[in-house]
Amino acid sequence: MKKFRRTIAIALPVFAIYGFFLFLRASDDPKFCASCHYMEQYYNNWLNSSHNQVSCVKCHYAPGAGNYIKGKIRLASEILRYYIGAYSAEVTSKINDGACLQCHKKQDFFSKDITFDKGKITFNHADHFNSSRVNFTFKCQTCHAELVQGQHGGVSTRICILCHFAGSDMRGGPVGGCGVCHGPPKNEIYVWNTPFNHSKYLKSGVNCQTCHLHVTAGTGSVTRDKCLECHVSVPDTFPDMKSMHEEHVTKDDIKCSKCHGVITHGKIQMYDVFTPDCQQCHGNRHSIQEQVYSGSGGKNIPVIPDPMFLADVTCEGCHSSMGPGIAGVAATGMSDVAMTGRMPAASLCSTCHGEAFDKLLGMWQGNVKSRMQELEAEKWKNFLFSGKMDSANSDIELVKKDGSLGAHNNRYVNLLLDEAAKELKVVSKKPDVETLYERNSACLSCHFGIENVKVEVKDQTFPHGPHLFSQRCVNCHVDTSPSSPEHGKLTAKGGSCSDCHHQAKNPKCETCHPQQAGFYAGTFLAASPDSMSSSGIACSDCHLAAGNYPSIPTADVCASCHDAGTMKALQAEQTEVKTAISEWDRMFPKMVASYGTDLKGAGVDSLRAIERDVENFKKEGSYGAHNSPYAKLLVRRIGNFLGNFKY
Repeated sequence: MKKFRRTIAIALPVFAIYGFFLFLRASDDPKFCASCHYMEQYYNNWLNSSHNQVSCVKCHYAPGAGNYIKGKIRLASEILRYYIGAYSAEVTSKINDGACLQCHKKQDFFSKDITFDKGKITFNHADHFNSSRVNFTFKCQTCHAELVQGQHGGVSTRICILCHFAGSDMRGGPVGGCGVCHGPPKNEIYVWNTPFNHSKYLKSGVNCQTCHLHVTAGTGSVTRDKCLECHVSVPDTFPDMKSMHEEHVTKDDIKCSKCHGVITHGKIQMYDVFTPDCQQCHGNRHSIQEQVYSGSGGKNIPVIPDPMFLADVTCEGCHSSMGPGIAGVAATGMSDVAMTGRMPAASLCSTCHGEAFDKLLGMWQGNVKSRMQELEAEKWKNFLFSGKMDSANSDIELVKKDGSLGAHNNRYVNLLLDEAAKELKVVSKKPDVETLYERNSACLSCHFGIENVKVEVKDQTFPHGPHLFSQRCVNCHVDTSPSSPEHGKLTAKGGSCSDCHHQAKNPKCETCHPQQAGFYAGTFLAASPDSMSSSGIACSDCHLAAGNYPSIPTADVCASCHDAGTMKALQAEQTEVKTAISEWDRMFPKMVASYGTDLKGAGVDSLRAIERDVENFKKEGSYGAHNSPYAKLLVRRIGNFLGNFKY
């Protein structure tokens, strides 16, 4: 009996140890995990994944013999709970980073970017493990925690979307911007049959959310009910976000989706700024207007959307107003533009922008219209003298076909015309846009394009462009709010050119005014000097008669030598010259176009000769005051050519 008891005493521990060994070996087999019915889906997911050659315990137990034994003891308790029905079907396994790093060495993937989501997304592990950037400590399981079909231990894009969009201003885009995960379409695409290039747009700093809306659904917020799933009570106030994530994510390995609501991402919808409602009936009739409004379509011009476009103001915001319907754009002077619809009255601008803004629209359109006419003439002049129609024609045509004369995008339209002016080699001392904005950003936010404008100040032509190289707007104009009646008026300094240009009391006129001096002396344009020049009348006799600094002679100065009849005759002559030149400029494009490609012959030679003289005559600027006989001759030449021209 004693021997039997001794045998039992020895055998039982041996069998227990052997049984525990068999349990260890059996439970190492992944099939053992699937013996619990709720684990079957996880087993099948593992079986069809890239990890199917790695046993469960390789990952789910931390490295080391001690951790292996702890894992088996925990497994035994889970088995007991399973058979007595005290288990939870929710799997909450925790995987130590060390288990992952047994196979996935840091140096293999921390030092380089990898592609994710079938190559759509570029991902960098080092950035995400940098706690100073993400505001709490990431672990491998922070992202590799979701059940992804065919990727046991893979990453669901829901995790990326949640982290990058949760708590962010959807209008401002995801954390890090859209480009952090994916770039724009590489090729040009068509939006309502309008070609569109994303890369060019984004290089100009325009956000994706400028055009796209509803790119996400859900906010990813954490509700109190979610907290109560784990906690008996919930405090009224919570610790800061970093502490919450350190406790729940870094320490307890709780999945993001356990607390946060789902955010879905991927739907692409365009803002109504692109008039989809109009196109349902009318088709894509306003693609040119949309290109200008969104700041695209021009050659060699950066994408610059209009501020109202960036503020999501739709076409209907202005064009559906209860103003009178105006067919076409006859008011712009561009009669060949095919566009119909309700043209908003300028007074509508004041409704949103405040008092006096209705005048601003008229200024924009007047400036653009003037520039268009000048460049149109330059285009035909270039054709007349070179026989080539310059590529600048495409930018001019874009502005022309848009038809708004800057109303849709004043800054972009002026830059298009700037590019056309460069192509046509129009001489213009104009500083670059950055320099302009550096000195006059407050003014140019409304008055962009003023650098191209010439105005008459005390009978003198004042070009804004050259002066903006060194001057600020407020050096000459009253600096007040736009609603003030004094806003923009000239100061005493602004009305006096001599304060800057004629510091010397006895200047040599021909140094700065060679054309005027030559015209007067009969060496520029005219074959003979003016009668006053022949009589020894010097520039200073007229231009310094009113004071110490040169100025345009007033009627009183002229009256000291000439009678009233002579003065009236001179004024009538200048009016006649201006009228003749205006008619010449109006007819010039039509005359050149009428010759087609045959730019040879006596008629064309005469056209070229008169055009050269007209341009030089305009640059001289006195319209006959410095040489009356030549002015009369030019008027006759213009009249004869136009009279003989066959329309």
